[in-house]
Amino acid sequence: MIDRRRLLLASVAALPFGSAAKADSFPSGPFRILVPFGPGSATDQSARNIAEGLNRTFGVAAVVENKPGANGAIAAEVAAKAKPDGQTIFVCSNTAAASNVAMMKSLPYDPLKDFEAVTLIGRAPVFMIVNDKVEARTAAEFVALCKRQPGKINFGSGSASTRISGELLKAKAGIDMMHVPYKSTPAALQDLMAGHVQMCFADPVTSLPQVKAGTVRCLGVGSRGRYKLTPDIPTLIEQGIPDFELMTWTGVLLPRGVPAPVRAKLRDAVLKTITDPVYVERQAQGGSEISPSSPEEMQQIMVAEIALYREMMRIAGIEPE
Repeated sequence: MIDRRRLLLASVAALPFGSAAKADSFPSGPFRILVPFGPGSATDQSARNIAEGLNRTFGVAAVVENKPGANGAIAAEVAAKAKPDGQTIFVCSNTAAASNVAMMKSLPYDPLKDFEAVTLIGRAPVFMIVNDKVEARTAAEFVALCKRQPGKINFGSGSASTRISGELLKAKAGIDMMHVPYKSTPAALQDLMAGHVQMCFADPVTSLPQVKAGTVRCLGVGSRGRYKLTPDIPTLIEQGIPDFELMTWTGVLLPRGVPAPVRAKLRDAVLKTITDPVYVERQAQGGSEISPSSPEEMQQIMVAEIALYREMMRIAGIEPE
């Protein structure tokens, strides 16, 4: 009887009260925020804003670590294997959370099994960007240019999703371009401005400041309807590229196994940050709409986009690498 009573008390103590204690003592130290791309990327900017918010909310340091490479797989693997205590946060994009599954034959992580979704941060369509010296003012003119010079136009990509964007354009427009990969979108944009590549797809957070400054030109937006933050830029669908719709997004993931009360406490802090009017305005100025979600909604989006990118690869004729 004594042994059973002790066992029962130990079991009860290990469940709700243990979880509550973990939540009450959270965080126990600084946050580590892993980013799969280099400084200046849309994901990096989101991570640094969240770091500021976590610091204000909890009064502890939040350190952003940029780990670019392998289309975000390096950072994702580190995050997936981190201790599930809520102190390590993965601020990811749809590349690491979805398109990598379609693009890569073997991944050192599974975005659906190794992580738990917290919330989406923002969503935006891809922008088709060209060097300002390219003799094309519209997507149709760019397609005609590529057809006059098959295989001589280079397009850069800083992620798996922007690589698929370029390959999808090739397939839908019937053009031939050479692909040049980069570790991040800012690096691709730098070479675009330098004239080493002529075109790239990019998120507006990274590229819109350059578009506004006139150092690059946006030929079209990859959304079904015009993007409300750039209503003067036509969609690629409007310009004759059929069914070209590709959105980019950023979100927050945690290693699987973080106690539910800790996840909830962290999610509240992230939502408080990304819905703050100052943050919303900052993101809008950069070209991204805030779109928080429930964990379940984010998980469903990841599942749907993995299937979507696989279908896009089939259309574009790309084999997983």
